[in-house]
Amino acid sequence: MSIEHDFFGILGDEDEGEVYWSESAELGDQSVEIDLSSPDEESVTAEALDIAAAMIGAMEDLDSQVRESLVADLSAEVSVTSQYIAEQLDEMDQEAIENAIIWDSGDQQIDFLRSLRLQRIGFHPHHNGSEAHFAVLEYAISPDDTDGLLVVTIDVHGDTVLVALDS
Repeated sequence: MSIEHDFFGILGDEDEGEVYWSESAELGDQSVEIDLSSPDEESVTAEALDIAAAMIGAMEDLDSQVRESLVADLSAEVSVTSQYIAEQLDEMDQEAIENAIIWDSGDQQIDFLRSLRLQRIGFHPHHNGSEAHFAVLEYAISPDDTDGLLVVTIDVHGDTVLVALDS
């Protein structure tokens, strides 16, 4: 059985039962890989697909909302976001840092967050509860110079559920 959706087209495989879709999209001057996957098409609702399609259509707003949550995370005494910034600044040489940080407001952490590049958004429509990881956004400061990712998990409402490191 397969699912047909206005945005995603025909999803699913009659043999496997899993759902997968991928495409690249433009966000400003960068390309972002977007994928949607579920191990079981039975657990994917039309509403979840509509929400994922709406988030893709409003990717710039989604990105801004997630970055705001990263700024909020900086206010914690110990945060994953500040740990990621410190690790990346330690790992990268000065020239790479200067090339990667494209903002200069005088606040290094804010400039760092504003300079992050959104690499990928992975949607998991079978996780459509308010506390579940509906989508995962992966950010990197300089993909050519470092493998470190700042990974932000959001729920079906676009609210941040988890911020994590992936090295």
